[in-house]
Amino acid sequence: MTLVGEILAIGDELIHGALLDTNSKFLAGELERIGVVVHRFSVTSDDPAHLRSAIADACARADVVVATGGLGPTLDDRTRDVVAEVLAGPLWFDAESWQQVQHWLCSRGRPVPASNRRQAMFPPNAKPIANPVGSAPAFSVRIGRALLFALPGVPREMQVLLRSDVLPAIAALPGLQPMAQVWLRVLGPSEAALGERIESYMVPGRNPAVGITASGGLLTIRIVGTAATAALAATACEATAAELRSLVGEWMFAEGTVELPDLVLQRLRAAGRTLAIAESCTGGLIAARLTEVAGSSDVLMGGVVAYSNASKQALLGVSAELLAAHGAVSEPVAAAMAAGARSRLVADVGIATTGIAGPAGGTPQKPVGTVCCAIATLEGTRAWTVKIPDLGRQFIRDRAVFEIWRALLAR
Repeated sequence: MTLVGEILAIGDELIHGALLDTNSKFLAGELERIGVVVHRFSVTSDDPAHLRSAIADACARADVVVATGGLGPTLDDRTRDVVAEVLAGPLWFDAESWQQVQHWLCSRGRPVPASNRRQAMFPPNAKPIANPVGSAPAFSVRIGRALLFALPGVPREMQVLLRSDVLPAIAALPGLQPMAQVWLRVLGPSEAALGERIESYMVPGRNPAVGITASGGLLTIRIVGTAATAALAATACEATAAELRSLVGEWMFAEGTVELPDLVLQRLRAAGRTLAIAESCTGGLIAARLTEVAGSSDVLMGGVVAYSNASKQALLGVSAELLAAHGAVSEPVAAAMAAGARSRLVADVGIATTGIAGPAGGTPQKPVGTVCCAIATLEGTRAWTVKIPDLGRQFIRDRAVFEIWRALLAR
């Protein structure tokens, strides 16, 4: 027996495209780590009829349902009201939760409108969950076969409550299936080419299950196994991974469930090396993704977005003669950019990208998707060119970032 999970994201802003639902991805990963098998994501509007149907249907299918959103103080925050309707009972007021809401607002010098009192109202039999990082208490309640957790939609609040209250409560439920995962990161082939190479491992019902996820040119082979114990699941996943490594060969450049920017920083930190970045076609993406990781400042010295030839000269010391002789998109210029970043930002390692992300700007000699990368260290500078398929500007820029990750992880 396994526990089946569903995730429900609530809000008109998600349906209309004003905000991107990032909560569901995070929730799925956390639930899967403790052994909940997530079968479905749903996104629904704040419309009471739609929301009622989404909650009732999810609770009829799953053992655990985690919903995010709709717990604010305004009239369009309807999660608590609709859950009460599903349970066919009135909302009830929790004085302790109301005190917590008032304290949170007052401690930050904010007024306490009467409408905030709605946040201390809960459906029948619901268990309030205090929110130490926001004004919206959460709650849990059983609906049919499912244990429903209603959490705030603000990602930071959701994550805190998930880890402090929700995951421990789920971990105590019977039926959790010990699970393990291995991720193999692949760069180079198309998804179809990789799929053909490992297709015998992707048959339905296999344990460990093997699948491919594609994102911006990066392919991830996900190996997910279940067993009587977590150790046995990990052993089974590693056995499959060992077989796949030999099949994938030189296409594989990293593994593990750690995100690549984290892994890059860990490697540089372990080697005692600092990093400087020079970016043209990637426009700051490399630096942005590294600085999303808390604590990156002990490795990353800084970055320069040198988009024009003039900025390459002024900020990185690339010579006008080099640019005239080879063009901005060339290995000599990429090498000079990496070396300039390393020198001017006083780092152990310098990296650079310069390329043609499109849709215009390509030539027969340098078509759209031509990207020159470089890495500079005390030992010397290496530059190389990649021809990235022209699958759109964002794809080319993302793929260029992955090429830099691969170079840094190879060291």
